Amino acid sequence: MTRLISGLLFSLPATTALADPDGYGHMMGWGSGGFGMIFGPVLWLIVLGLVVAGIIWIARRIDEAAPPRQQPGAVAELDMRFARGEIDAEEYASRKKLLST
Repeated sequence: MTRLISGLLFSLPATTALADPDGYGHMMGWGSGGFGMIFGPVLWLIVLGLVVAGIIWIARRIDEAAPPRQQPGAVAELDMRFARGEIDAEEYASRKKLLST
């Protein structure tokens, strides 16, 4: 029994080398990485950049599609005050003339 266990323990590390009798060429000619080791992170940076650019593009498109926010100007405020009855027609006309010049 101990011979079987010791035989298995000693043969396990050797199975990888025995499975590739041609000399550890399991990467099909790519060697130890080389160009692939540099190209992988560069590819991921390109993909990440495209994702960020896409998110920015979509956010801008959504913002352009939103209705423009109108801030009340002086004439709009004057119109509202006249509509509420806070000022009379003479004061409205004189202030509107003053604002339009």
